[in-house]
Amino acid sequence: MRKLKKAISVALAITVAVSLMAGCGGGSSSEPEVKDTLTVAITGDPPTLDPHESSTSSSVNNLNPVYETLVRYDENGEIVPCLATEWERLDDLRWQFKLREGVKFHNGETMTANDVLFSLKRATGPEGAKVAYIMSAIDADNCEVVDDNTIIIATHEPFSPLIGYLPYIGAVVVSEKEFTEDPEGAALNPVGTGPFKFVSWTKNDRCVYERNEDYWGEKPAYKNLIIRTIVEANSRVIELESGNIDIALDIPANDVERLDSAEDTNVLKQASTVVEYLCMNVTKAPLDDVRVRQAIDWALDEQAILDAVWRGNAQYSPTTVTPVMKYYDDSDTDCRYDPEKAKELLAEAGVSDLHFTLSIAENANRLNAATIIQSMLAEVGITIEIQSYESGTFYDMVDAGETEMIIVGFGAVGFPEPDNNIYGPFHSKQIPTNNMGFYSDPALDEMLDAQRTTDDGPEREEIIKNIQKYLRENLPVVPIANTQQVVGVRSDVQGFTPTPAASHFYDKVYFGTAEGTTAE
Repeated sequence: MRKLKKAISVALAITVAVSLMAGCGGGSSSEPEVKDTLTVAITGDPPTLDPHESSTSSSVNNLNPVYETLVRYDENGEIVPCLATEWERLDDLRWQFKLREGVKFHNGETMTANDVLFSLKRATGPEGAKVAYIMSAIDADNCEVVDDNTIIIATHEPFSPLIGYLPYIGAVVVSEKEFTEDPEGAALNPVGTGPFKFVSWTKNDRCVYERNEDYWGEKPAYKNLIIRTIVEANSRVIELESGNIDIALDIPANDVERLDSAEDTNVLKQASTVVEYLCMNVTKAPLDDVRVRQAIDWALDEQAILDAVWRGNAQYSPTTVTPVMKYYDDSDTDCRYDPEKAKELLAEAGVSDLHFTLSIAENANRLNAATIIQSMLAEVGITIEIQSYESGTFYDMVDAGETEMIIVGFGAVGFPEPDNNIYGPFHSKQIPTNNMGFYSDPALDEMLDAQRTTDDGPEREEIIKNIQKYLRENLPVVPIANTQQVVGVRSDVQGFTPTPAASHFYDKVYFGTAEGTTAE
């Protein structure tokens, strides 16, 4: 799967250390300083702070402190209550949710079911074009407010993954008052129910937040949160090592060992929902021939690519359903590598001396992977020309159907529901936005539709595992790497756990040892 407040004072824009005072008689220089600001570095500036236009991880990570959803995933990937305390499925098309009482927006207004309904209508309307792929199953016109703390959510058709999708950024609850009175201002200055209040956004630099002292749940242990944009990976690492930031996302593979062995830094890893894959445009002959796609698969030593490019920070996943997701099919998980078999398949398809262009958006790992793929395919008589483009240009070319082969990553941002990772890349209705290989297969579409209308349980599990077997055989894409979330932290950062879905939360962080203290 784009008027800002003035910047706040410098005192809030840097990491602040507060000296604890001893009794009424003043401070003691021997007492430890306690940090009250957490600084996080992410890889890109948010294109928007409107949650219903937020399709990138940079926007999601900057909005997570502010907005909340009805339910969320816990550290074990299980759905748990958030703004909703309980729910039940009434029939095939309707789900009832009981809302947590007394929850306040940051503007002091009490959240009600009317805000939830307004949020769903906005997410599924014109304002929600960027999140429509996820939210389109919801029939907002037939959702019903029962009372201030009860809402019935309707879907257009039976949609079993609904609960698994509700932790998505497009399903956050926004303030109807804010977006009705000043939509433009609300989109730039988010007002939610979350543990932090938004303070300011300095474009291409940082977003600043302060603790929500009226939060309905457990308040964060520190007062201020800063999320900085540091695009260049080496700069993130340097800032982490110097102590200017506390958490750095997306640590490069060649820095992991050094950071993890250093006294002042640690590295946290989490298996992810994201798969990097070689996607082939099946409208370009002979890529429409499954034997050619199979030959390409057999010609690639994915484990060698993993070792050379990701250096232990990724694993192989045979399809886009990753091992961390439910209903992962573990019956056939070995990499396929046999150049001679690849040559036999090409001969069987009656093709030789093939030439393809492999296009990528600017990305060091993808360029390195493309170079290795180029070499491996040359061994079976396939010549590859690599072309790298600025991201916007690249995706414009993909949407226009101008590419032959591409390397892209796909995975759920904020939720590990397997439907996302199979329906998006492969259903014909998703051409070209998510189905970037223009793959249209009625048999596959039928299975993808069936798992959406089947309740969670053994029957749905069987359908999803059969889909994985079908993908393994027909290869609309060739998976290369199931990447990990690799996050660097200062050694005094406690309580942070990366999520599998690149959508992180920082409200449980505290500084010091397990017995230490932080600012109150």
